[in-house]
Amino acid sequence: MKRKMILFAIIVLMIAFAGAQELGRGVITALEGEAEKRQAPEADWLEAALEMDIYSREMVRTLPESFAEISLSRGSVIRLAPKTTVNMNKLYEEAEDKIVTNIEVAEGEIWGNVNKTGEDELFSVDSTAVSSSIIGTIFRIDTGDDGTLIKVYRGNVEVSGKPSPPKDAPADDEPREIQGPTEVEGPKEVTLEEWTIIVREMMELKVDAQGRIVRMDAIKPMSAEEQSAWVKWNQERDLKSPAKH
Repeated sequence: MKRKMILFAIIVLMIAFAGAQELGRGVITALEGEAEKRQAPEADWLEAALEMDIYSREMVRTLPESFAEISLSRGSVIRLAPKTTVNMNKLYEEAEDKIVTNIEVAEGEIWGNVNKTGEDELFSVDSTAVSSSIIGTIFRIDTGDDGTLIKVYRGNVEVSGKPSPPKDAPADDEPREIQGPTEVEGPKEVTLEEWTIIVREMMELKVDAQGRIVRMDAIKPMSAEEQSAWVKWNQERDLKSPAKH
């Protein structure tokens, strides 16, 4: 009897572990050209292939003239444009009473088709300049040296600026003199770099590298940018996407 109970406990643990692995992963479901992945910033890049698993804290990048699609376990899809690198910081990880997904666009451009989520789920995409909260949305995020461009095709995206530290501010790991007691500063006006804005359907937002809003315009569907091979590939893939809105 005791042996049966131990065996049952082992089976339960194996099922729970397998479920956790399934929840916290994605799969490369489309690939045109070449892509690579690695498990940590110091690890070597490995060649990626169709049906390859992608887990939390792994990095994925596409090479020139290459597209890649990563399907996540709850029905959402992230696609990488050529010469794009993303950090899969968290994929459906439990944090208190929430299921958290966070993806960082280190460079390049992604297209996202995020499945409609409930109050128990947080899905965010970061770049160097902004953090975006996604709920049931089709969107693009393009980040580079000049800042970040967010385009929303369906739904809404809540975007928050990420203020950059002053140029003369010391890094956290640099030694510096500790000042003595000073008077506590009273209420102050929020700076231009500290903001949150809703980017609505068929709108685009440009933010510079310092996290300041440059402009917000309507998307022009007939522009050359919206007729590119990259956009058309995503539109075709969205017709096959399992994401529900």
